[in-house]
Amino acid sequence: MNYKIPLLIVLISASLYYFFSPASPLSDTQLTEHLNGKVVLICGASSGIGEELAYQLAAHGAKLVLVARSQDKLDKVRAELLNRGTPDENVMIISFDFSDVSRSKEVVDQTLEKFGGLDYLVSNHAAMITGPFLALPYLQDPDYLERIFRVNLFSHIQLAVHALPHLEKRNGHMYFTSSLAGELPMYRNSIYCSTKHAMNGFFYSLQQELLARESSVSLTIGSLGLIWTKEMAQMYAKGNLFPAWATGSAEECSRGMMEAYITRPQTMTFPKLAGTIYRSFWYFKPNFHEGLINTLKPKGSEGTGYKEVVEATGAKDDLRKKMGYQQGYGRQ
Repeated sequence: MNYKIPLLIVLISASLYYFFSPASPLSDTQLTEHLNGKVVLICGASSGIGEELAYQLAAHGAKLVLVARSQDKLDKVRAELLNRGTPDENVMIISFDFSDVSRSKEVVDQTLEKFGGLDYLVSNHAAMITGPFLALPYLQDPDYLERIFRVNLFSHIQLAVHALPHLEKRNGHMYFTSSLAGELPMYRNSIYCSTKHAMNGFFYSLQQELLARESSVSLTIGSLGLIWTKEMAQMYAKGNLFPAWATGSAEECSRGMMEAYITRPQTMTFPKLAGTIYRSFWYFKPNFHEGLINTLKPKGSEGTGYKEVVEATGAKDDLRKKMGYQQGYGRQ
């Protein structure tokens, strides 16, 4: 009897179950038991995933240090937390520009001064830089490129360095928000992809160092796809151009991040299905990048659509400044 076909079916079925089935969620009670009273430092907390994560952590009794560049946005998040019943003494906000890498230690120091310790570091901040690299000279400027790498990579490394000794005292955990863009190239995202690829290379290697030294601290890298935040909804106000399987909600993503503090996986892929599909296509479909370009270039464009992309970039400059450069790291 030929066992190859049945064996292949079993392997495919097991793979589909592993990749596509959701992990057993933790209950609210379990989350509260674990998170109540824990000190969580969230960098990139004034909007998007970081903001939603702050609300969910506070609901389970965590003590929060919220860091972002915009003081006004942080004030609004703090006001909303207090409105939801979070005790005033459980929240501290810090306005900080992570392009000033050498001072990243101050964020950790202020956390320790306020709460006396640190249980979880959530390094979630990033400068979202998009646009056709060859067509936009300011993207090619060495000083500009260095600044983006300071924000998207070097500051994360420094936070890990300074937080690690204090996390080890409490068997803590670090979560670094990366992206599927850190595994696959993406059209019109050369700078953002390069910072996320570098981030993955460093922190997956750091995971091995932590294991080698038998550290009590674990590290999760969040390999995130397109998360439907309030900012994304505003950007695509005329309709979502992406299929449902390719996107996930900020609420579900934040819930998964909280559970990762307890289950401590090396990687958290969200949405899980999108990660599996993108990775499979990239590694096993040689012309996947061509299909991706054809999907993203403007409809009705000629040839590669490059000229139309450049024109669309200029036409939407106000929107790009509002959304793409909202952290203040883009073109003024």
